[in-house]
Amino acid sequence: MTDDFEPDYDPPYELWDQIDFSIVTSEFRWLPLFKDDLWLGMQAMNVGIADSVITEHEYALLREYFEIEKTPLESAMAVSALSQMWIYGLYEVLRMWRDRRFQFKKLYDNGGIDLKIANLPDDDAQNMSTDIRRKQLELYRSDASYRDSIEKTWELLEPIFRMVELFRINLAKHCAPGKDGAIPRAPGYGRINRWCGAMDYELLDKDGYYQIMNRRDIADALRRTLKEI
Repeated sequence: MTDDFEPDYDPPYELWDQIDFSIVTSEFRWLPLFKDDLWLGMQAMNVGIADSVITEHEYALLREYFEIEKTPLESAMAVSALSQMWIYGLYEVLRMWRDRRFQFKKLYDNGGIDLKIANLPDDDAQNMSTDIRRKQLELYRSDASYRDSIEKTWELLEPIFRMVELFRINLAKHCAPGKDGAIPRAPGYGRINRWCGAMDYELLDKDGYYQIMNRRDIADALRRTLKEI
């Protein structure tokens, strides 16, 4: 960023060159269930890589917006599209993590892990994912600290997941979470945030209230959470 974006007061968002993008790129993939699954860990890492790229586009949009003193439509549409795709991608990564936690816990509580392991195919040497899943299940069955670490991690990740879920349901399904009959008034329409260039969206929650949120809010919340874990 240029010196033109150096305010003499504390802005609500860190500037692009002040953000530690490695927090998501490096730390996200080392959470339990991510770190012992190569492919799921790669998806978590991709969230951080894409965040860095999109953030740069957001600030470029903000600079262009100030320079021409009106909304640059093509740039705004591109940032909006990238923002929404990032949200959808993060949602799928978190949903996969949440669902695996739920499945493992259900199997453990019902005494079904041994049967699940026995039913996994063991004759496909080229399918590394099967071996990863087996090892995760065996560790979950035998190691209480591993189970505890997953539960503690979910306690911290769930608020992020709910933010992403609200965003995703409004923009992808045009309703509020858990309320198919609650229809947002302008799903997918965003306005340029004057501090960080991210697209601000009106999101309708299940109680019928609107809140303003942008992709950067979620990325920053994820970074803060990962620092705590």
